[in-house]
Amino acid sequence: MLARQHGLLANSHRMFRVLARQFSTTPLSAVVCAHERRARKRMQYDSSQNARVGDIINESHNARSILDHSSLRVTRQLEMLNVLMGFEQANKYALMDPHGNTVGFMAEEQTWSSVLGRQIYGTHRSFNIAVLDLNGTVCLRIQRPFSLINSHVTVSDQHSGQTVGESHQEWHAWRRRYNLFESKRSGGMNQFARIDAPFLSWDFSMADEQGKVTGGVYRDFAGIGAELFTDYGLYAVCFDQLSLSQRYAATNSPSSAPVTEHAMDLDKRAVALGAAVSIDFDYFSRHSRVGFGGIPWFTFPIGLSNNASSSNNDEYD
Repeated sequence: MLARQHGLLANSHRMFRVLARQFSTTPLSAVVCAHERRARKRMQYDSSQNARVGDIINESHNARSILDHSSLRVTRQLEMLNVLMGFEQANKYALMDPHGNTVGFMAEEQTWSSVLGRQIYGTHRSFNIAVLDLNGTVCLRIQRPFSLINSHVTVSDQHSGQTVGESHQEWHAWRRRYNLFESKRSGGMNQFARIDAPFLSWDFSMADEQGKVTGGVYRDFAGIGAELFTDYGLYAVCFDQLSLSQRYAATNSPSSAPVTEHAMDLDKRAVALGAAVSIDFDYFSRHSRVGFGGIPWFTFPIGLSNNASSSNNDEYD
């Protein structure tokens, strides 16, 4: 018995020395990323993986590890300086798959000019957001110039510099509208979806030319305190029929519009992710609208709807 206890103590002591040496020589962030990479390798792929590749994002592209899921959970980081002092910080987001595993991150570029612009222009500022995989490698960029009224977001490939697609906000007195485009192989843009959400809606369903729902961006309630006093945000970005049906079942709010059987390819998913960032800036960054500690206005969500676009007369390329 004594010999067995001695052996257990020796093994515990040896394990402690290994862990101490690892944490003393390796940054904590690297250890966490290594753990997440191992978890991702062990994770069983969901049904949406092996999605159709796009013209730019193909099988070998590192953005595939982020986009090749039925849906993404996008969580915006809490900005304490914004809450306490009204100082606008760079936006940061975590990306998770349907199983809750972290698959990537998004971070707004920080320069002296961007820091100043955030304080003066608030949500109207230009931004350059990097999309990173678990290795910390930038795979995509989501960019927007200064926007006074309508947002015009461009999603581009970090490696080749090619434009993957764009999200254009369309002005309307009360509805929330966007048009989504992907780059064509022959050049130019092709519209593949349209968002036409009701007044103060938190559900942004994407409809194709036939009016069928192809995906969507859906904001979830984060709690009274978080909604009243912060810009902390939770979003679900759905890419296929499975994730949409699960979303409708979970919220008990079925869509009145038909859902397409075809899942988005990887290029379209990248544009949908860019649209989610644009929606976060345009409608849910209330505490960022006024710089230098100003008191922003607050609107409580009403008229929530999962209905797709009711306008099917818009032209598609």
